[in-house]
Amino acid sequence: MRIALHLLGTAPDGLDFMLIHFLAIVTVVFFTGERLMRGHQPVGFPDLMREGFRNAAVYALLLGLFTWLFFSFIDTDHFRTRVDEMVLRGMREGQPEEIIRPRLEQFFTPFNYATITFFALMVVSAILSFVLGLLHHKVLRAFRR
Repeated sequence: MRIALHLLGTAPDGLDFMLIHFLAIVTVVFFTGERLMRGHQPVGFPDLMREGFRNAAVYALLLGLFTWLFFSFIDTDHFRTRVDEMVLRGMREGQPEEIIRPRLEQFFTPFNYATITFFALMVVSAILSFVLGLLHHKVLRAFRR
């Protein structure tokens, strides 16, 4: 979807997709728990949490890799444009370009963006695995009996 929007010239800001990714992680973790609960063997809370986190971590890893590839090879001007805008804003505030530009160019890279995305999704995955594992273990298990 991101590639199609980029090709159409309406590329969204990176944070616009985060809600969609959070929803995808909720879906992955929830249905992982559902699959485990439908098995013939009893499943405990640690198993629900571990399996949910494992599948969500795979999603986070794939999304981090896609993010790096997207900004490295498809939308290569994104960070350059973003840095230019931030430098202009900084210069209007009275900061010299030769100080702020190198700092911004060093920070805003495809690798850093992909790394931040990956770790943010890992934190969300851990929290959602705990919450949904608890939901499956304490609430939804009662409906299965």
